[in-house]
Amino acid sequence: MTATIIILVLYFLVMLAIGWMASRRIKSSRDYILGGRGFGPWLTAFKFASTWESGVKLVGSPGMAWNVGWAAFSMGIATPVCYFFSFRVFGQRMKVAFDHYNVLTLPQLLEKRYNSRAIRMLAALAILIGLGGSLVAQFKATGEIFSVTLGIPYVTSLFIGASVVGVYCILGGYLASVWTDCLQGILMIAGSIVIFVATANVALGGLHPDFFSQLNLQLAAIDTNLLDITGGGKIPAGQIVIIIAITALVGIALPQQSVAIFSMRDVRTARAALVICTFFSAILAWTLVPTGMMARLVLDTATIPNPDSVIPMLITKVLSPALGGVFIAAILSAIMSTVSGTIVVAASTLSEDLFRFVIPNLSAKHPVACNRTGALVFVLIPMLLAINPPAIIFWIGVFAFGFLVFTFLMPMIGVILLPRTPKQAVLAQMLVTMVVIPFWAVAGQELTGIPSLLAGLVLSPLVFAVAYALTKNKPCSEDIRRLWQKYALLEGGPGGRA
Repeated sequence: MTATIIILVLYFLVMLAIGWMASRRIKSSRDYILGGRGFGPWLTAFKFASTWESGVKLVGSPGMAWNVGWAAFSMGIATPVCYFFSFRVFGQRMKVAFDHYNVLTLPQLLEKRYNSRAIRMLAALAILIGLGGSLVAQFKATGEIFSVTLGIPYVTSLFIGASVVGVYCILGGYLASVWTDCLQGILMIAGSIVIFVATANVALGGLHPDFFSQLNLQLAAIDTNLLDITGGGKIPAGQIVIIIAITALVGIALPQQSVAIFSMRDVRTARAALVICTFFSAILAWTLVPTGMMARLVLDTATIPNPDSVIPMLITKVLSPALGGVFIAAILSAIMSTVSGTIVVAASTLSEDLFRFVIPNLSAKHPVACNRTGALVFVLIPMLLAINPPAIIFWIGVFAFGFLVFTFLMPMIGVILLPRTPKQAVLAQMLVTMVVIPFWAVAGQELTGIPSLLAGLVLSPLVFAVAYALTKNKPCSEDIRRLWQKYALLEGGPGGRA
């Protein structure tokens, strides 16, 4: 236990030191929110991947694998597709659009693209709601890990983790987030490999050529549903479709992911970042999911209170205190990398898209102070909500991501693919999505049996398509024509058509 505590203290000190060093380079809101927009492929890739492959992945994914078996791969099976779409299909145009409008936040980009202050306000509200839910999930993961592995109360561990990541984000902004994400991504890979190998040694006598066949035989002896694609109905096919859809579209529709694309040095950075991210994802998926399934062979099911406790209990069972400290640091890295990116994006939205209108004079005179105040707010509120969260980590994360994806997908499609997209179609789609998904989760899901995110998956593009068809005849502005000409030049074409 002493070795574990020493490793964690050193880890926390390094994170705080990085935040302090980054703070010395913050001179403006642009520095705080985007870190200077000059990041190359490695920093871009680790920022994007470690933010996405979060505590939901390192804690929630093995827990889900313990619960449902191979069906847990549905959580990450589309992740390589996510990286391909993010960096090759969507990302380069998104980077061009962001530079074209010379903005700091995603709501500002949508306001400029559609010439609508109302869209900017709706986008800011959606980000605050969706990212708030995501932060609750990440902070809950922090509390679970410390509570089980170190034997300290959940609330105490929650405050420790939230305080550390909060301090370095408040100090160093996006630059601190990028630097820490690179180190944290390395720790995530190392920790995932360590616990996979250690669990395999205990459960199946180590890694050998027939490792997976033996694992399947053991799982089938426990419950044949663990080999089923839906986990015997525990993850319905419709829910798998939702998860895959969300995963494939995060690069274009999740603000905390798109900021990594906006801050790239240039569009060529995206091509190398795609390869790095794909290898990162493959390593995590093929270590964490089998580890969760092997936990069935190592832990007594009767002693596991909920799936989120599987990894904390496995740490104490198969790892030495020193290696346990390494893996706890890896989990904290996954959580903190997502939390830091989320805090900075939410803080920028709060300070640049809301404070600027509520307290314009103060925001103009002290922009970085307002940015840091926004970060502080988005540390405190989710941390308090995480004291008694409503569900397990996996589903909190899925709902928060789904809410954001379905809210922003069609507006961002209009930014990069549909030059004639009218603001009325975007407003209608955003309003319906932001109202229907929470309402359906409370009332409609129980009455109809249809998951709220599946309702959002259907209604969001449907409402957009209807409104688009009714209002698309307005001609494109000259500014939109120039943007599409830049897209054409990016892709080697002679000019743009809008």
